[in-house]
Amino acid sequence: MNSKGLSREVIVKEAINYIRESNQEIISLHEIARRLGIKTPSLYNHIKSNKELQYDVFKYAINLFVDNQKEAIKGLKKDDAIKAFSNAYYNFAKENKGLYKLIMSIPSKDDEYAKEIALPLLNIVVEILKEYELTDFEIAHWQRVFRAILHGFISEEELGYFYFYGDISLYDSQNLAIQCFLDGIKARKH
Repeated sequence: MNSKGLSREVIVKEAINYIRESNQEIISLHEIARRLGIKTPSLYNHIKSNKELQYDVFKYAINLFVDNQKEAIKGLKKDDAIKAFSNAYYNFAKENKGLYKLIMSIPSKDDEYAKEIALPLLNIVVEILKEYELTDFEIAHWQRVFRAILHGFISEEELGYFYFYGDISLYDSQNLAIQCFLDGIKARKH
């Protein structure tokens, strides 16, 4: 490609392709330029920084993830929505390793813009939990627990820590954890 056909959209698309192919969340401007057949400085005519490119790819990843989750829970409530969300979350993370890693790596307590971009994903979980008539205080805790369970399974599997009992289904273990989560929500008023 020559730099005349270059645009922000082309750069972002190539960064997304790179992340998907490499399963890494790190975006190297040098690698993107190499893949596009241009010199790295040509990228700066369309983007200001690596961080700006990360934000664009992050927005794409969040939107893809949110659409995936919304589709999975469409028409479902309470337990069925939680279980469908859980399965879709796991499948998305497995099928989109690099994008999932990017989603998990960007937001931080000091990055208000990234937190704003990521908010739609949190909002889906909060909306499901509201169906259980939880207080805002309870929702804050339960959404953390739910997200920790989901990410914990993905992270532990990715790191290879579920090798013991390898003949026992990880899917069944995750479903057991989700059922414990649901039982905990239901038992909170007793």
